[in-house]
Amino acid sequence: MSTNNFPGLPLFDSAKHFNQIPRNELFPDQAPAVESFVLNLGVEGAVDDYRYTKDFLTSYSKKSQDTYDKFRGDAERLLLWSWLIKRKSVVLLRRRDLEEYTDFVAKPEPHWQGETTQRRFLSASGTREPNRDWRPFRAAGGGKGRLNTKSWQGLFSNLSVYFNYLMAEDYAPGNHIPIVKKNCPYLRQETGINTARRLSELQWEYLLSSAKSLANADPQYERTLFVIATLKSLKLRISELSERPNWLPVMSHFHRDHEGNWWFRTYGKGSKERDVSISNEYIVFLKRYRQHRGLTPLPSKDSLEPVVESRVNNRGLGSRQLRNIVEYALDEGCHSLIKDGFDVEASELRAATTHWLRHTGASMEVAAGRNLAHVQADLGHGSIRTTDELYVDSDNMERASSAKGQEV
Repeated sequence: MSTNNFPGLPLFDSAKHFNQIPRNELFPDQAPAVESFVLNLGVEGAVDDYRYTKDFLTSYSKKSQDTYDKFRGDAERLLLWSWLIKRKSVVLLRRRDLEEYTDFVAKPEPHWQGETTQRRFLSASGTREPNRDWRPFRAAGGGKGRLNTKSWQGLFSNLSVYFNYLMAEDYAPGNHIPIVKKNCPYLRQETGINTARRLSELQWEYLLSSAKSLANADPQYERTLFVIATLKSLKLRISELSERPNWLPVMSHFHRDHEGNWWFRTYGKGSKERDVSISNEYIVFLKRYRQHRGLTPLPSKDSLEPVVESRVNNRGLGSRQLRNIVEYALDEGCHSLIKDGFDVEASELRAATTHWLRHTGASMEVAAGRNLAHVQADLGHGSIRTTDELYVDSDNMERASSAKGQEV
């Protein structure tokens, strides 16, 4: 699918490279292709669109990489659609245009979609070249809708913030997003069972077993095994294990208290630090990985090595690299399930993402009877109600069980 010609290119680099652009410079010197693309579009107002969008993203790029990534993706897609398909400035889009855009998001043209997530830019001879395999959208799998209700809500929220910024700068005349959202046919009011996306016991068993087999056969996969075990056991978001502009997880973040209990200090959502409790079983994986790296079995307060090392000394891995590691392990788990005849479980596992490991860890702990408040603290939820709604489904399980014995 991504081999079809896409007429556009990515506009904004990762937060790391974006933050290197001086505030008084409009286009990045390292990416001349972006400047050439915008200047030669032949769309009146495109340069101003780019300028105000760059200023908008600048306000988020140093605070939170995740927030920057979300705003960048939604603003970038809208700009490209407005320029390449509507052939006009984003501030000239009216309600009818934006309703047309939601239809496009629900079903993008084939050459706007890629089978896999690709880097926007690649380094080449001191420059940042647009990756020709990158596409604004990733293809939806297996007949499923492109976005679920939560994703649509996130899209409208991000675009509303974007247009409010443009209005505050006296660039956009108004914000049509709220009314477009209200009438959006893809945004459904969900009243069904609210369950977190998670792996079953069988799927987790096969995933972990596959990662162990990879590591036993080839030491380069020790990192894969450690990443899988860490995301699930510590119930971390991918950003909490990755290197980002204001955070590098290092081994000293594993620490032991005076009672001999082990904890992992992380920097999470909302710029909040928290300590995550660690199980004795997880310590086995930590020791194994550290010994593979030639380190002492357990870290000390002076251990400044990145928790997950890159191929470059004293550097961690970014979120995209970590996702690639997890996706490879998930594929191996699928192959193992299929080999043993669990085709349905394998099909479900193919839909999993890195965030499912966090949900899986929390769900299994709640099901095992762990105190809900303790799980909440490890997850970093501000309210125990959030944890309860996501992971406590005993009433639904009882309802399902009582239905199974009913006659037709």
